[in-house]
Amino acid sequence: MTRPFARTSLADAVDRLRRGMRVLMQPGCGNPSALVGEILRQADRLAPLTLMSGLRLDDYPFANPTYAGKIRFASFHMSPRLHDAEARGDVDFVAARYFDSVSAFAADGPWAPDAVIVHTAPPDAHGYCSLGVSVHPLPAARRAPLVIAQVNPRMPRTLGNAFLHRSQIDCWVEVDEPLLAYPPAPVGAVERRIAEHVAGLIPDGATIQAGIGSIPQAIMEALGDKRDLGVHSLLVEHMLPLVERGVITNARKRLHPGRMDVGEIMGTPRLFDWSHGNPVVNMEPSDLLHDPEVVGGLGAFVSINSALEVDLLGQVNAESMDGRQWSGIGGQFDFVLGASRAANGRAIIALPSTGKGGARSRIVRRLGQGARVTTPRYLADAVVTEYGVALLRGKSDAGRARELIRVAHPAFRDGLEADEPSP
Repeated sequence: MTRPFARTSLADAVDRLRRGMRVLMQPGCGNPSALVGEILRQADRLAPLTLMSGLRLDDYPFANPTYAGKIRFASFHMSPRLHDAEARGDVDFVAARYFDSVSAFAADGPWAPDAVIVHTAPPDAHGYCSLGVSVHPLPAARRAPLVIAQVNPRMPRTLGNAFLHRSQIDCWVEVDEPLLAYPPAPVGAVERRIAEHVAGLIPDGATIQAGIGSIPQAIMEALGDKRDLGVHSLLVEHMLPLVERGVITNARKRLHPGRMDVGEIMGTPRLFDWSHGNPVVNMEPSDLLHDPEVVGGLGAFVSINSALEVDLLGQVNAESMDGRQWSGIGGQFDFVLGASRAANGRAIIALPSTGKGGARSRIVRRLGQGARVTTPRYLADAVVTEYGVALLRGKSDAGRARELIRVAHPAFRDGLEADEPSP
């Protein structure tokens, strides 16, 4: 179906939305802020409207009490900033891993969007608009009844499976504004000790997957003596120095050698500018990136994820605290499963040994009541804290407990040993 690709104002673009619609948006640094702001200005007319997205970097303005009962939010990534709105009944957490999030929010999925809002670079000479730093909603946008674009000259024109043609877009608004940035995180001594241990598990030529935050940043900083690393899933600011130093070359990747396969880019204008038109960057939505079958074919694939707590059986909780949803499943399960299928694959869970200022062990006897299991014990591989590496794959319950107690904080080891399973 050919669409008009009509240029219009923010108010007129949002005026195409109707009361009760479900509207899917780009997550992360691709957030279409201007269109979101206009939706909030028209909230009374649109109520009840459901916005849908993944991880967001703004302050969730639609969760403000001003929009109670008017704007709902459905997401596969929770945030503590949404807890009040959740208590009011204005938030739906969708328990979907990244791989399944594409089908969950697809045109024929349980959260099928009535409209998709995309944030794109200007169209090229052939009419193709790149979704730039985030291509997650691309499959849905290609089939949605209504597609509205925020076209921004500051959005990098990334390559790969990143494009909508102008004939697939109903209307567009030109907005020249900075993208939401994800600046480098502070890195402390604990993160650096964890990074040293993790670096020892990553061989030359490995394809790596790492997330955002201080631990992944410290790990990237610890990989300076590696050779020919590849990147799969997410491109973050702290990877760029490794690219510039020739550490990340993607030369030995089994999938798309010489290119990194990513679905999102999270960083600052420096990274956005580097990504613009760069043939090294190949954008792909999550139905490929997070497919465990694809990941399992990557060979020496190393996934690096974090957790809130790990129990002595090796069960990993990366998404809830005190029985309450705190974040999301993300891509952790996809990549851990994929790593288990990869020749020479390795799945690393990296976390500080304590939380709450040292008052609470993050290696625990058993997960608490209501805790979510993000990675099940039968897929647990390597757990890393500042005290070392616990290798769990193939170990008995008692063996796993001993490994995990060894990397727990010394102040909590005696208490954990009292509950250690018998051989």
